[in-house]
Amino acid sequence: MVSCASCSQKLRARGFATSKSSDFQEVAMGNNGKESVIRRGNSALARRSETMERFITPVADIYETADAFVVKLDMPGATKDSISVGVEPGNLTAKGVVGEYHGQNSDLLLGEIGRRSYYREFNLTEGIDHKDVEAEFEDGVLTIRLPKSEKMRTKEIPIK
Repeated sequence: MVSCASCSQKLRARGFATSKSSDFQEVAMGNNGKESVIRRGNSALARRSETMERFITPVADIYETADAFVVKLDMPGATKDSISVGVEPGNLTAKGVVGEYHGQNSDLLLGEIGRRSYYREFNLTEGIDHKDVEAEFEDGVLTIRLPKSEKMRTKEIPIK
């Protein structure tokens, strides 16, 4: 993992803003879900509600090429069919769902893996060509290619 103090500044300078909330799961579940687990203790975890989901913010790498921005998101356990990518002026959203691993004819005794959802959102610069955005999913990694519009691309000037 690359960690540098200037990475956030570089992203903002190029028109990206990331929203990664460590409290997303608590916000999505609401206070009642958290309080009921605390009140009932460990037995509540063993009898986890069928509707309770875990929300995960996938880690991301973002890099820039001459003609595009590329976003890579780790989404292990997801499948191509369980992922969606949305792009609109100023916003990129990636979502994915990982289902239950146990079979329908089994009795779950401990449910720590369970169903979980991935969610990540980015604010985009105006210089993205929205109609040509591409996404592919391979080996648990979602790669989104955001082409730069003509006005954002570096133009080579021939020297006379």
